[in-house]
Amino acid sequence: MIRRLAEFLVLSPSGPELSEEEREIVRDLRLRHFILFKRHFVEAEQVRRLVEELRIPSGRGSEGQGLLMVDQEGGRVQRIGPPLSSEFPEPLSVARRGAEAVEGFSRELARTLKAWGLHVNLAPVLDLAGEEAPDFLRGRTFGDDPWEVARLGQVFIRVHLEEGVFPCAKHFPGLGGVHVDPHRELPAVEGLSERALEPFREAVRAGVPFMMTTHLVVRELSERPATFSREIVQVLRERLGFEGPVLTDDLAMEALGDYELPERFLYALLSGHTLWLYCGSLTEAAEALAELSREVAKSRVLRDKVAEASGVLQGFWLKAKNSL
Repeated sequence: MIRRLAEFLVLSPSGPELSEEEREIVRDLRLRHFILFKRHFVEAEQVRRLVEELRIPSGRGSEGQGLLMVDQEGGRVQRIGPPLSSEFPEPLSVARRGAEAVEGFSRELARTLKAWGLHVNLAPVLDLAGEEAPDFLRGRTFGDDPWEVARLGQVFIRVHLEEGVFPCAKHFPGLGGVHVDPHRELPAVEGLSERALEPFREAVRAGVPFMMTTHLVVRELSERPATFSREIVQVLRERLGFEGPVLTDDLAMEALGDYELPERFLYALLSGHTLWLYCGSLTEAAEALAELSREVAKSRVLRDKVAEASGVLQGFWLKAKNSL
């Protein structure tokens, strides 16, 4: 069971090369999905070795495929930078120049990922946030007009897909107007905003393959953050018609400090999230997964949730089998 649960984890090596302990964990759990950060992009040959090593456990075929992810938004959130790639402007400045500029911007970002053998860009950021946004969002979005953000988001998504790179829309259901940084504390709003949902609705229509939720409590729906909220995932599935994998934001963030790590994995599973992003220690992740595995073995409800999440991933791979 623990290896089956491992197919939902997206983890991050601690440095530019796997340690022996990490190598053993990757092999034993047959980990498939990884996210890379700036610390992983030191020099060309080292990146190629790391990417190849992370690809090996994934094997071949729909059940063994793995995903290599990165946050390459542009501006201050770009993990691959000089001298390994160009320096990219922030999305808000590109958006001011219109759809054609966003198209070129998206194409160059996607080609950067392809050049290093990566599959998923955790972008675009579809929150509504302009010049006056708090620091954690400022410059990362296409603006604060929902229809313009929706239009430019569709362009970004279309171009990534044309280039054979999977985009991921974030941070559902939208952090626009929120002033508490989820990296540090858990923000809350009273209800869903239809304006905030519009860019995500249009992203679904554009065929976005992945959607990421955020650590935000929407009180009218749940007292738990969106990352643990079945109700939020239902909004995605039922109101927006999204059928693909739903990722959590990083489960290592301080906003979730009231939850132990096994609880974070448990609530991500129960709420209907398909992939659980955790950027902390692989050792801690493996220990928490072992604890969750024991709980799943005792619970029919949890086993049904595992089957449900596996089904979503299999559906994604059936659609994507010619893209990787």
